[in-house]
Amino acid sequence: MALLHPHEIAETGITAEYWRLTHLQADLSAGVVEAQLHGYRDEAARRAGKAPLSRMNYRFPAQAVLAGGMLEIGAIYRAVRAAAGDEAAPDFAAANDA
Repeated sequence: MALLHPHEIAETGITAEYWRLTHLQADLSAGVVEAQLHGYRDEAARRAGKAPLSRMNYRFPAQAVLAGGMLEIGAIYRAVRAAAGDEAAPDFAAANDA
């Protein structure tokens, strides 16, 4: 699973369109889950082993992404879509699934 959403990388003129969840860290005693998405030019570049163009870090309350005590990847992507974007991070609310 990944998100398709064009986002120009600041000050580069390069657009990353394919965003894939690459790292997760859960600190359940603190009630926090951290997620990292990497952005690639497109899916073909990612599958070809090209380096990511960008990285976006997110931090969520654990209860927002845990389903019945299990960490669910789909819930992470839904939380990313719901997170507010800014100049540095894209707003993934309208992203398509890849």
